[in-house]
Amino acid sequence: MNEFHYISYKISVVMLSLSLGSPANAAAPSPAKVDHPIKETELSTITLTQEAEHRLGLVVATVERRELAQLRELAGEITVPARAGAANNSSPQNGQSVLAILPLLSPAEQLRLAQAQIDADGQVEQAKVQLNGAKQSLQRAEQMQTDKVGTGRSVDDARVQASLTENGLQTAKLRRELLGPALLATTNPTEVWVRVAVYAGDLPKFDTHKAASISVLGDGLYSTSLKAAPIQAPPSANAVAATLDVFYKLSNRDGAFRLGQRVKVRIPMQASASELTIPWSAIVYDVEGGAWVYQQIAPLVYQRRRVQVQRVVGDLTALSGDITVGSKVVVTGVAELFGTEFGIGK
Repeated sequence: MNEFHYISYKISVVMLSLSLGSPANAAAPSPAKVDHPIKETELSTITLTQEAEHRLGLVVATVERRELAQLRELAGEITVPARAGAANNSSPQNGQSVLAILPLLSPAEQLRLAQAQIDADGQVEQAKVQLNGAKQSLQRAEQMQTDKVGTGRSVDDARVQASLTENGLQTAKLRRELLGPALLATTNPTEVWVRVAVYAGDLPKFDTHKAASISVLGDGLYSTSLKAAPIQAPPSANAVAATLDVFYKLSNRDGAFRLGQRVKVRIPMQASASELTIPWSAIVYDVEGGAWVYQQIAPLVYQRRRVQVQRVVGDLTALSGDITVGSKVVVTGVAELFGTEFGIGK
């Protein structure tokens, strides 16, 4: 027997001994043991008397399938309106403003911008004074020509000088408008804009002509939100992130929003979806955060069903789970019924 056959023989012997030492029919021990398992489809049923149902004030509604607008939540940033006007209540004629990039500037850069605005305001005032002087010189030259003590050349020179100073004033105004509204005068504007960076590939999916919902960071999904109307703003984009900016205007008369503040923005999508809906008041949460509804399975008989809340649109909730179209669920008195089931209700 050569060496190769000897090694093969030893391996076969070892495998045979192992197979004989462990019974083939021995069952492996279970890694977990659950005592008294309860299926959610076999939850306790609550049967009330008519008097108890009336005392709890239960009201039921039917689960329906509805077309709901799709919403997508993005991050937004509070900024000043790009057409709020400069120090002289003027607005950019071409709609362009440095405020499109204001949120990207550091505090030091914003300070330099404020200094540049002050300098530009001074240049505008200086150009106005020069234009008034040129106009007076033109009037004086024309009057001297009328009195036969001046020449036509003097009038022409005065007209040229007045035209040059007027062009200088227009140039100074355009430079000032490009710097946007005075930063030192917009610390608490009564109207703010919300800038939302949207991925360029997703922009056609959004309906940017409809109002968006604005809420502050830290609020839950179902917190109160404010409506913000879309607005045409100077084009702004970030080539590195491949995003385009969408703007909404928001009233800030109570001063609740501050410049540079981050907010949540829910923008409607172009497409809508057919979803199971019930009133938001039908949802009750347990101690572990699970969402439930109480389904009426017979007159005066109710059973708790687990659901998953997808989103909330107004007072309606889009959901999925152990519920079907046409089912009747409790929409008023849910908390009281929850307390009744666990022995803490009326």
